[in-house]
Amino acid sequence: MATAPFWISRPPFFRAVAALPGRAASLRVVAGVEAAKRTVVAEALDAEQIAPFTRDWADLAARAVEPNGFLEPGFALEAARHFPARSRPLFVVVWKRAANGARRLIALFPIVAPGLALGAAVTRGWLHKQAALATPLLARDDVDEAAAALVDWLAAHAPGSGALLFPTLPISGPAFAALTRATQASDRAWRVLERRERAMLQPGNDPRELWTRNGSGKALSELRRRRRRLEEAGELTHRIYCEPAEIPAAAEAFLALEASGWKATRGALLAHPSLATFTRSATRLLAREGKCKIHSLELDGKPIAMGVVIESGGRAYFWKIAYDENLRPQAPGVQLVYSLTEAQTERAEIETTDSCAIPGHSMIERAWPERLAVCDLMIQADAQAPARFSAACAGEKLRRRLRAAAKTAFYRATKRKAR
Repeated sequence: MATAPFWISRPPFFRAVAALPGRAASLRVVAGVEAAKRTVVAEALDAEQIAPFTRDWADLAARAVEPNGFLEPGFALEAARHFPARSRPLFVVVWKRAANGARRLIALFPIVAPGLALGAAVTRGWLHKQAALATPLLARDDVDEAAAALVDWLAAHAPGSGALLFPTLPISGPAFAALTRATQASDRAWRVLERRERAMLQPGNDPRELWTRNGSGKALSELRRRRRRLEEAGELTHRIYCEPAEIPAAAEAFLALEASGWKATRGALLAHPSLATFTRSATRLLAREGKCKIHSLELDGKPIAMGVVIESGGRAYFWKIAYDENLRPQAPGVQLVYSLTEAQTERAEIETTDSCAIPGHSMIERAWPERLAVCDLMIQADAQAPARFSAACAGEKLRRRLRAAAKTAFYRATKRKAR
């Protein structure tokens, strides 16, 4: 089996992969020459290789100490299959072998070949634009063993790398705690590179109280006034599509509604065949497991606002929203969020609903006053190279500052508003 690291540099890596006659076999990387005799074995698999283990993956998602809807196999595997080749990950998996020879999956974390590094190289977890979390899946009953094996494999197969980057994971969650414990136990340093907060919703709250907590009742009164205008135009209903037979048509309606607005020329899923196919497949597969719901606010049966919610391990993720911009004065998107808030607060089995919104999003942060703190965790790759770790952290900070400056300049030059 191949043991050479795959992230020597990004372009040569993908050219080499494309040229290999036995691509799947050549990408498989196992920790240790006597892996079959070990209790815990880690390896890296591409999308084709991991597909036969979907049941093991789904079982791990159900046993994870901290869920991540964006690492459900129905979501992440479809993304890996349909995204452009340069955006596809390898899935680092950790198996634990029982005394009887049976094995079970205890950790899973996708990684990508690094891009341009300013300073020491950084081995990155996979966080694409369609995902709002990158929390690794760690088995609840083996959490410390799983975290240690994952960190050790990444460090061993990242020669020259100064740091391992675990992006966007809850800073107060058990996965963060397990990773930092494993790091300290192996005499490596760790650092929170960036911390940010976004809106979330918890069950049992009164939607009316939530919407007035961050201000006066005027905003809620105005929302109700606009709702009455919609009701004067026709029958207004809030429907939730969740049955597997309903989801394909609801997903198509969502794609069409999203493409009818400002995103038509700036990022609509339907404008990109690979993203549209991914969305259709992911919503369909998740719905089969009861992990996808599509909320629809409808006027005389026609959707005027829709939202896609993913669920995993007792948590929900408000993934996407679209609305009819012809009805903007009546705020159909905000009307949908209020209806969704009513529905989610009544569900005691849902621990939290993550807004998946950018920090500072004016509408959702006024509506959902609770906050979820997420961070980017940097872990020292080589315990004997603290200077390289410091250089990797400094280089990553500089890269982000330059990227933010370029983004600001772009919006100023094009006179667009950042969304």
